[in-house]
Parts: sequence; C-alpha cells; structure tokens
Amino acid sequence: MVVEILLLTVLLLCLFFTFTNGFQDGSSVCAAAISSRAMTPLQAICFVSVCELGGALFGGSAVALSMESITTWPATPDLLPVLISALAAAISWNFITRWIKLPSSSTHALVGGIIGALYAAGGVKHIHWGGATSLWDATGVVKVVMALFLSPVIGFMAGFIVLIFLLLLLMRATLHANKHLRWLQWFTTGVLAFGHGANDPQKSMGIMMLALHATGLQLVEIPLSVRFGTGLAMGIGVMALTPGIVEKVGQRIYKLRTLNALAVETASAIVLLGGSMTGGPISASQVISSTVIGAGSANRPKRLGWLIVRDMLVAWCLTIPCSALLALALYGLAFQWLQQAI
Repeated sequence: MVVEILLLTVLLLCLFFTFTNGFQDGSSVCAAAISSRAMTPLQAICFVSVCELGGALFGGSAVALSMESITTWPATPDLLPVLISALAAAISWNFITRWIKLPSSSTHALVGGIIGALYAAGGVKHIHWGGATSLWDATGVVKVVMALFLSPVIGFMAGFIVLIFLLLLLMRATLHANKHLRWLQWFTTGVLAFGHGANDPQKSMGIMMLALHATGLQLVEIPLSVRFGTGLAMGIGVMALTPGIVEKVGQRIYKLRTLNALAVETASAIVLLGGSMTGGPISASQVISSTVIGAGSANRPKRLGWLIVRDMLVAWCLTIPCSALLALALYGLAFQWLQQAI
C-alpha cells in the first residue's frame, strides 16, 4: 500500500511540475506572438496549448530516454522518495522564479533536483555521469548538461542568422507585408509550441517511467495515458500565463516587432525540434530568450536590455545548484523516512 501511494505521489507531482513548466516556459513560447500583436493573449494561450498537446502525443520518446539515463538506481521502490524530493525541489524553484517574474529554466530546475536528490540518497554512485566523444553520442548527465548549455549558444546564432536572412529577403517589401507576416506567425508559433510540447513534457514522462519501473512494471513504450496526461498538464499551465515573463521576453530584452518575432519563433522552433529528435532535453525559456538576443544583436544591439540579459544569465547559472541544494535539504528533512516505510 505504501508503494502505491508513493507511486501516485510521484505521478501527481510530475503532472504538477509539467503544469508549472507550462506557465514558466509556455509564457516564453507565447511571448513573440503576443508582443508583435500577431495574436491576442487569449488566442495565443488557446492555440499554443493545443499545439503543446500535439507535441506531447506525437513528439517521440528520445528526450524521455535521456532523462531516464541520468541515474543507475536499481528499479526498486526505494527510488520513489528520491524522485519525490527531486520534483518537490523543481516545483518550488519554478514558483520562486514565477514570483520574481524571472524567465528561469524548468529543465535546469528538474535536472538539479534529480542530481541533488540522488546525491542525498546514495552519494554519487547512482548518478550516471556518462560521457561523450561528440555531441551526437553523449550519454547520462553529460548529454543533458551539453544540451542545456549548448542550446542557448545555438539559439543565439540561429536568431541572428534567421533575422539577417529575412531582412535580405524582404529588403524591398513595404509595410503592407507585415499583415501577411502576422498570418505566417500562426504557423511558426504552432511549430514552436509543437517543438516545446515534444521536448519539455517528455522530461516528466522520463521520471514517470522511472517510477513505474521502480514498482516492477516492465514497460517498453511510454503509455498513451502518460503522454496525454503530461500534454494536458502542459496545456493547462500555458493557460496560466505569466504576463511578467511575456513582457520580459517580448519587450524588455528586445522590443519585438513582426519581423523580429517571426525570426525568433522560426529559430527557436528549429532548435527545439532538433533537440527533441536527438534526445537533448533543452530549456525552451533559454532557447527563446537567446534567439531574442541573437535577433536583437542582428538588428539594433544598442536597444537590447542588457540588464535583463544579465539577470537571466545569473538565474540560469544559479538554477541547477540551487535546486540541487533544495532537493538535498528536502530529502534529508522531509522524505528520507519514506524509504524506511517501504
């Protein structure tokens, strides 16, 4: 009975974490469309929510497998309190950053929470550090960290290059073209949301699969119910939009207009879809923010909000260690006794 309750707790926390991911990273996904007035906030959250669900249902399993590979903990019930500690830490960090209106990374928070909880419960022996000879064959924590820290760099370059391309392509266009570009943004926003839905919910799916395996269930494929549940939680999270994050990403880093917003959405979608196909668990808020910086640098770098960029970089650097310490403390103070009850 205790094991069943712990499993249910992990599954519910995964869904709640996905919800917090939705209002955190989902606000960044909506930011360009809302800031450029291609969509109203209501249109954006409804459209993005549906596309996010589609990404969760049809986006593959590569990212979930990468998240499962972080740990070598045996498939036994004593893993469940560790996962509860990791999820509680990540959720807490997401609410802290929402409160201070900072576009932090839910992915960083989850990875930090997992590493901190694993260390608290068994030291480093159950952390699969992995390795890499190239970006394509990386494994374990190395793969996750490489994806997290390389994706903003790739996002910056993609945002810069895509905007330059669009400026050259439309150099003879009149202001009337903005009307057509705003319609095109419905497509790019949809692809971006699908890419986000194909990447971020899979992180929760990976944790759910670890929990299901820990109770003795031998599952090869992710159940449809898990996909639908995480996709629905992500969509509901998007509906709980955080206006402060939308403003920071779409106005205060760089004031996005139609062409800039189209470049940001296109570049971000490319990076997110690439991460999903290769199994790289990347942070949507990081990628989108870095493409905004890249597009702004290509257009008018002096108008970039460098103080906001600085604050975001600080948050990105602090998230993994802070969530790891939080998970370590939560396990020691609140959840360690659960392993003795199993």
